[in-house]
Amino acid sequence: MLKTYFGEWGTGKLQRLPYLGYHLLLMVLIMVIIMGTIFAVGAVENFMGGNLAETQKLLMDKFGFIAIAGIMVLIFAAMLGQLNILGKRIRDMGLPVLGTILGIMFISLILNIVLPPQEVAISAAAVQTADGSAAAVATTATTTNVFVQIFDMIVFLCLVFIPSNTFGNK
Repeated sequence: MLKTYFGEWGTGKLQRLPYLGYHLLLMVLIMVIIMGTIFAVGAVENFMGGNLAETQKLLMDKFGFIAIAGIMVLIFAAMLGQLNILGKRIRDMGLPVLGTILGIMFISLILNIVLPPQEVAISAAAVQTADGSAAAVATTATTTNVFVQIFDMIVFLCLVFIPSNTFGNK
């Protein structure tokens, strides 16, 4: 598996179904790491008496640099693995790898500049009836424009559904 993600940079090929499997596996691994980190912080908070701000300060003081460096290494490894399987799939389709990846990145960049991300307002309310207190939370989240999401989905579907050696020499 590591050879697929990090090996055969200039020569490897990956057919449709293995590409889909390796892509989904990488996404699941990233989600497991994120959820594991969230659960670990929650468990430490529970052991510390339930004060989230105090727990976050303690964790940042003791493990701040190590955690940030570890997260950066994981993000870099995930990006390298994703680029490698993307390159292998593009090579299997018969397209030039570097030009195709740079073209996808250029079009995505142009779409993100022309159609910037949108802010979405999120509101939530929680009412505690035992002591009569109430709390309301309002925040904003940034989401990608729908046209950028459609472009990304079209690229992904092309990678999954275009057969091997479609654009190669015949």
